[in-house]
Amino acid sequence: MVSTFLRWSARGLLALLLLIVLVIVAFRLAASIRETRTRAELAPPTGHLVPTRSGSVFVQEKGPIDGIPVVLFHGTAAWSELWRHTSDAAAAAGYHVIALDLPPFGFSDRPGGYTRADQAARINDVLGALKAAPAIIVGHSFGAGAATELAMRYPERARGLVLVDAALGLTAAPSDAPWAIQPKWIREILVSLTITNPAATKTLLEMLIAKKERALPEFVAILQRPIAQRDSTSDIADWLYYFLGADRAAVSADRSAYARLKTPVAILWGDKDSITPVEQALDLRTLLPPPTSLNLLPGLGHIPQIEDPDAFNDALLKALGTL
Repeated sequence: MVSTFLRWSARGLLALLLLIVLVIVAFRLAASIRETRTRAELAPPTGHLVPTRSGSVFVQEKGPIDGIPVVLFHGTAAWSELWRHTSDAAAAAGYHVIALDLPPFGFSDRPGGYTRADQAARINDVLGALKAAPAIIVGHSFGAGAATELAMRYPERARGLVLVDAALGLTAAPSDAPWAIQPKWIREILVSLTITNPAATKTLLEMLIAKKERALPEFVAILQRPIAQRDSTSDIADWLYYFLGADRAAVSADRSAYARLKTPVAILWGDKDSITPVEQALDLRTLLPPPTSLNLLPGLGHIPQIEDPDAFNDALLKALGTL
């Protein structure tokens, strides 16, 4: 009886594992079926492509062309449209807003090469093509790495730097990408289960924010729009390798480099951020030369610009005014 029970248990476990494998494979196949549309079909008409030496970057501009430029770098899996309310507020205040899509997200080309240095070089090309005056660079979450890299490598581009819940990795020990995700097919499965899975978008958004009720259909739809493009899962899987590994060549990965930063910096941070906790903001301020300001936003989490747009925009406009 015991051997019979063990045989049935083994069969049951094997059947369960097979079912799990089939479900995972089904998600990857579903992603391929969904990702059939083109940039021309999906990209908003309010934006345009700016050529660079590594593909074209999708940009949305608002506000007076002669206003002080404000360049907005988005976070992971986001794109320029998630800055919509902030772009409107800054443009109304007289700034020339340049919200851009960091590849492989949004509607920019996806040429590969997603280190912070690669991204900074692309945006340096964008600002050159737009003949932009020195700008205030605003970087949110993972986009803060590229934003800071731009200010460090191309200081002539930046008159100021605003870091919003910045995911800079300065408090973590350097490590290479985990060996388990080195095969691309594994990364594709991970991406198809999460970033490019429309059924997961709202849940993932809720995990990032403190005000769960702000995972509104408006923002869910914005995040889902670009992932219907062809090859989204495959292209984002390429990026994931860079994201999960240490970017040791990045100047912005060097803690000592921050003391040498000549660009004035303002830090905005949700005090309920569970992704990049406030301790990281406090650490960052100690690395930067004075008079770096730190503004903690009460009750807000990792994406304050959608959790309370009015409070965030007010804080950002004040920061812009000081820079």
